[in-house]
Amino acid sequence: MTYKEALAFLDSLVNYERQPKPRDEFKLDNLRRALDLAGNPEKKIRNVILIAGTKGKGSVSYMIEAGLRGCGLKTGLFVSPHLVSVRERMQLNGQPVEKRIFARLMASWQPLVRRMGLSYFETLTAMAFRLFTQEDVDYAVVEVGLGGRLDATNLSEPAVAVITRIGYDHIQVLGSTLTRIAREKAGIMRAGKPVVIGPQSEEAKTELKRQAEKTGAVPVWVEERTRVWDELIGDGGLSFSCFTELGAGRVELKVLGRHQVENCRIALTVLGIIARQEPRVKFEPAVKAIAGLVIPGRCQIVRKKPLLIVDSCHNPESGAALGGVLRDYLKEKVILIYGSLRKKLVKRTLAPIAPWVDTAIVVSPDSPRAMTPGVLKGILRRLGVFCETAPNLPAALKRAEELAVGRLPIVIAGSFYLAGAALALLTGRDID
Repeated sequence: MTYKEALAFLDSLVNYERQPKPRDEFKLDNLRRALDLAGNPEKKIRNVILIAGTKGKGSVSYMIEAGLRGCGLKTGLFVSPHLVSVRERMQLNGQPVEKRIFARLMASWQPLVRRMGLSYFETLTAMAFRLFTQEDVDYAVVEVGLGGRLDATNLSEPAVAVITRIGYDHIQVLGSTLTRIAREKAGIMRAGKPVVIGPQSEEAKTELKRQAEKTGAVPVWVEERTRVWDELIGDGGLSFSCFTELGAGRVELKVLGRHQVENCRIALTVLGIIARQEPRVKFEPAVKAIAGLVIPGRCQIVRKKPLLIVDSCHNPESGAALGGVLRDYLKEKVILIYGSLRKKLVKRTLAPIAPWVDTAIVVSPDSPRAMTPGVLKGILRRLGVFCETAPNLPAALKRAEELAVGRLPIVIAGSFYLAGAALALLTGRDID
C-alpha cells in the first residue's frame, strides 16, 4: 500500500469529526474487538499519559512530550485533529510519522478496519497504539479526541491521567452542564493511578472530586502542588518563575498567552510525577525543551512583518485566551479572519475578541459542518464588529492585507479546519 492509497482508504471511513452522529454512535465495542483480534497493542505500551479536557489539552500534550524528549526519553505523541498533514496525529520523538510507516500501519490494519467497521478516528488510534508498541517508546503521550469515557484513546491503560480546564464544548454529545461534561472527562481516571487536574470551576471540581473517590483514582491538584510568580510578557512569548515537584526556577515559553502558564504548570506537575519513578526526568532539561516549543495553531506567529497569527479558537475558553493575547501582546485592533463550525458557542467565543477587532472577514471552513458566513456575520454585527464576507480563505487573506495596509496585525482564527488551511496557504505546504 502506498501513502496515497492509505490516505484514500482512511478518507473512505466514517469521520465523526466532519459528520457527527448521535451519542449512541460513540461506542467502543468494535474497536475493542479489533484490538483484541490484533493482540491488544494498547496494553503493551509501556507508559501512557492520557490527557483530556476542554481547553489546553493539546498544548499540555505537546509540552509533556517535549519535556520527556528533552530528558533523553523516547516518545510517542498522539494528538487530534491535525492541521495540515494527518501524520501530525502520530509522532515519534517530536516528528510526524514517516509516510512509508503510515502506509505500512494502514495496510496492517485494513482487514480488521473493514471487518469491524472502524471509524476514521478509531483507525488512527489503533494505528498509533501499534506504532508506539512496535517502536517501544518509553512514554506515549495521548490526547483524548472527544470527552473521555467513550473516546477510543480510553482503551489504553494510562499510567497517569490528566484533565485540563473543563468548559462548554461538544455539548450535544457531552452534555450541557459542567457537571455532566466533567463526568465524561473523568472516564479516563483509573483506580490507584494519579490523575493530574488543572484549575477548574467549582462545579467541575466538585464532580471531578466525586469521580476520583468513586473510581479510586489519586487526584493531584495542580494549584496545590505548584506556585508561579513574576510573570513577564515579551514580544514573542512569556516567562515566569515557578516551584513544582519536578524542581524550581525560571521558565521561558515561545508560545503566546497567559493561559500557557497554566498549561505549563500542568505539564510540569505530570513530569514531576513521572520523575518519582524515572530518574532521567529533570527540571532543567525539561524546561529547556519546553522553552523551544512552537505549538501549531495555538496563537502561532506565522509572520512578523506585518504580524500574522493563526489560532484554533473554537470554544469560549479559547476565545478568552485569544482575547487575552490581543490585550497583552498587541494592544491594538486587528483584522480578523474567522470561520466556525455549526453548533458551536460562537457568540460566547467571539465576545472576548470583539473589542480588539477593527474589521472581521468571515469565511466557511472546508467542512460539511461549516457555519454559513451569513449567520456568522450576524453574530459579529450583534457584537458591534464591522464585518465582511469572503468566498474563500485566499480571498479573505487578500482583503485582510488590503485593510491592514501593513499596519494592523492580521489574526486568522476559528475552526481547526480553517487554521490548517491557513497554515498550508501561508507556508506553501500541501494538505494531506
